[in-house]
Amino acid sequence: MITITKETQKHTLEKIYPISILEADRMYALKPAVLLNYMQDIASKSINICSSLYSFKDLSARGLTWFLVRYRLEFDEYPIKMDKIKIQTESRGCVKLNARRDFEGFDVVSGKRLFRATSSWYIVELKTKSVINISQQYPNFSIFEKRDDDLDLRKLKSITSADYQKIFHVRYEDLDFNGHVNNTIYITWALEALDYDFRISHKLKNLDIYFKHEVKYGDDIVSMVKIDRENKVTEHLIKIANTNEEVCLLRCEFVEE
Repeated sequence: MITITKETQKHTLEKIYPISILEADRMYALKPAVLLNYMQDIASKSINICSSLYSFKDLSARGLTWFLVRYRLEFDEYPIKMDKIKIQTESRGCVKLNARRDFEGFDVVSGKRLFRATSSWYIVELKTKSVINISQQYPNFSIFEKRDDDLDLRKLKSITSADYQKIFHVRYEDLDFNGHVNNTIYITWALEALDYDFRISHKLKNLDIYFKHEVKYGDDIVSMVKIDRENKVTEHLIKIANTNEEVCLLRCEFVEE
């Protein structure tokens, strides 16, 4: 659990996000891409508080950027029919080349926890794509210390066949300030490969994402999914159409509405 106190405030942040009608789907559930966008927003604001040395603005000025590698989200209750959501985040420090960051989300009205998540990030040199050793480059960056209740980032395996697939063309609107596809777009591509009846009758319980490579403007993307309907599990592969290069793996566990 994330605890925000005077002692931890340099590494923690919370923010309430109003949910507009455009950010909910036809079942009044918060769209997954919107939730990931909230998490990315609060992560960027939090890292700016930690230190200007590795803020998004400072890194960008030196040709560097934060690159999200993995997510693990577990939902106690998926956010449905809510006007606001409170999200907390904590910078957990670095381990090897990864910086770890946790999240929790709450119903603003009831105070009930809705989800918790963990993530790992690299600092990457934009031109060479090389990964920066955070602990060497930034010796004051805190070191990750494991806790008993930590979520584990799970390794994902690629799928070799698919039940459904769709092709998407990368639009200008999909890009972030680095000129690459924003990480929130991948979950939309993945879930769009599922059939309509499955989407309206199921809600997310757990979500794992592994971002492998960047995607650029003009690429054609293939979103593939393999569905285990008995166990309500879907495995996703997103790849570049003309090269078959894998760019993202996802695994979703659902519960029926």
